[in-house]
Amino acid sequence: MNKKCGKILLSGFSNAGKSSLINFFLKKKVSIVSHKVQTTNQKIRAILNLKSSQLIFVDTPGIIADKRFFNKKMSRSLLEEFDSCDLNLFILDSSKVINESLLRKIKELVSNFKVNFLVLNKIDLIHNEKLAKLISEINKKISFCETFPISVKKKIGIDILLQKIIENIPKKQWVFEGNDLINNDLKFQLSEITRERIFKFTNKEVPYSAKIKTSFETYKNLVKVSQIILVKKNSQKAILIGKAGQKIKHIGTDTRPEMEKLFKKKVFLDLKVSFQPKKT
Repeated sequence: MNKKCGKILLSGFSNAGKSSLINFFLKKKVSIVSHKVQTTNQKIRAILNLKSSQLIFVDTPGIIADKRFFNKKMSRSLLEEFDSCDLNLFILDSSKVINESLLRKIKELVSNFKVNFLVLNKIDLIHNEKLAKLISEINKKISFCETFPISVKKKIGIDILLQKIIENIPKKQWVFEGNDLINNDLKFQLSEITRERIFKFTNKEVPYSAKIKTSFETYKNLVKVSQIILVKKNSQKAILIGKAGQKIKHIGTDTRPEMEKLFKKKVFLDLKVSFQPKKT
């Protein structure tokens, strides 16, 4: 049996559904999913083995229309992937307005790749006529190899996209061995689970720069997880803890069941908040 192996980059604007698509492919939570902008703060690598094909997915921070977010660090994150990527999936929210400025940014990005697929997500939110017009307008300006209208939420068009990805990766030996490997250790996954709850239960007062230090110990019937949420302001610490500790308790209560799914056993979660001032 001839093996195939390819590295696939998921690029695009934030909140278009890149992380959700990876999670759908692997049928499990891999990277954080939030309705708030710019939640993926580092590359998430996921490896999916399907029969003779191995797909190595890379989810990088998205291109943000707001110039404050489009900084050198995020751009470099994408540039690092240009030379080693077999296929670029540009994920776009089809329900959003696409102007000339955004089209120029898309064109600039995809020009770095030999094979580009346009993936129009959230097609369940727009009419067919609008979708057809959008596909036509984008492809007039930018040369995509293929276009895939999908809806991760409604499970539309994903199987066709996955099959085309497999067809376009090269024949070569697998880089990773094993089934459904995820190249993130458990500490990172546990941190992401908690970060998602922080975004869910707090408002803009707690920034996305909040970091989480995670450690855990595994026993016969129990896993003890210890996490420290590091924030840069005492006011943010107060928000996370809440009145009489109710907010942090709520976050912990909502977080623990997903950790138990990950370990397949009971979890004791020790969650603390710490003020970490900026280094001068």
